[in-house]
Amino acid sequence: MKWSVVFLILSCQCLAAQLLINTFDMSAYLFMDGERLQFKAQCPEDMKLTDEIVDLYEPINLTVNYIPMPDVPLLISQQGFTVGTKMADIVVPEEMFIKLSHMVESGKKVELLVDRYPIEIYPDRIKVVEPVSKEKIEFFLSHFFEKVPRVPGIGEHSLHWTSNYQLVVSYFPGLGGVVMAIFEDEPFELTFAENDNQTKGLCTALAPGQHTLEIVSLNDATRLTLNFPEWEIRFESDEIELGTVCEDSFLFPSGLQPGERFLYPGRYVALHFSDEQLVVRDFRVKDTMPPKLTMNVRWLDSMCQIQMDVEDFSVFENFLYVDGEKIDMQRGVLTLSSGKHTLIGVAADVFGNVAYAVRILERLTEMAVFSQEKVVNIGGFRFFSPYLRWQLFEAPSFEVKVNERTLQIEKSR
Repeated sequence: MKWSVVFLILSCQCLAAQLLINTFDMSAYLFMDGERLQFKAQCPEDMKLTDEIVDLYEPINLTVNYIPMPDVPLLISQQGFTVGTKMADIVVPEEMFIKLSHMVESGKKVELLVDRYPIEIYPDRIKVVEPVSKEKIEFFLSHFFEKVPRVPGIGEHSLHWTSNYQLVVSYFPGLGGVVMAIFEDEPFELTFAENDNQTKGLCTALAPGQHTLEIVSLNDATRLTLNFPEWEIRFESDEIELGTVCEDSFLFPSGLQPGERFLYPGRYVALHFSDEQLVVRDFRVKDTMPPKLTMNVRWLDSMCQIQMDVEDFSVFENFLYVDGEKIDMQRGVLTLSSGKHTLIGVAADVFGNVAYAVRILERLTEMAVFSQEKVVNIGGFRFFSPYLRWQLFEAPSFEVKVNERTLQIEKSR
């Protein structure tokens, strides 16, 4: 604590004065010991400087004249800029130069600020001539007003401004309430005071119970007496499946609306009001259901067309096994050799839930020869022969029924 006090005292001694120069109209201000002196200065229009005046240069007499030296006194800044009545980076009137010189000689440092502030101050209004940041406006006006007036930007702004806003009180059963300001123009900061506690902002939240609140703006104050009844709070927990539709009676602080689905796993907190009770329900959304997998298989001559469709609320991957070999394919056409084949479609989500679809296919393209007499039904005609031989012409395939068993016969390519 002692070091903090010493630091503040030293700061006040070192920065006893401030010289502010506005390059917009070359107006200059010297602030010292609560006094403000205004005058005109000269400097480059594009100069922008934050510096300190730290030394005073006095002219010296040289016996030679080939070394050019200033023949007038100059104030020297820490960054090497000069302030004087002539032949200087910043030219000020003589009486101002004398005041500054005395301060520097007495060991006081003068803060030097040079910047463009396109702001004009009148007795009844403030005029912002060019676009300028809000921070820059507030900084410039803080030198002239104890309470900085609200000036949002370019244009003329009256100093007899009145605050136009309305207060809105929102009540949340069992949780308390919120007092919020609705502004007709650009919002500004309010002070909310209750007992010895103060908060600044656009709104304030209050716990259940009785409150006497004072809201202070720039030029007025409002006192409110509020009562937010206390409710019994009950906590419940539940586990639900991902994709479940939200019920209408719940209020979710996260913004989930009634009728929407829980599309993301995790934790959701919901509020429910019932018989002067506040029910806080903790939903834990999990994905325990496998994806919905549909696999359609269709023969196209000697090729097999496969299409797998998957539905799930989580991220999933989908692939196909053909006779034990994994193929990264969800839809497409396969050429299968003669014989029996096993197709397994797999869909797995990121939570380890897996769905399967299995199809067993059998394809015959060879000549069928039987060692014993068989009854063959072809196109409605019955044949009795130990040998069977046929030839396919225009039709790419044909079904043959042998002893109540239907065979698919296809033309070889």
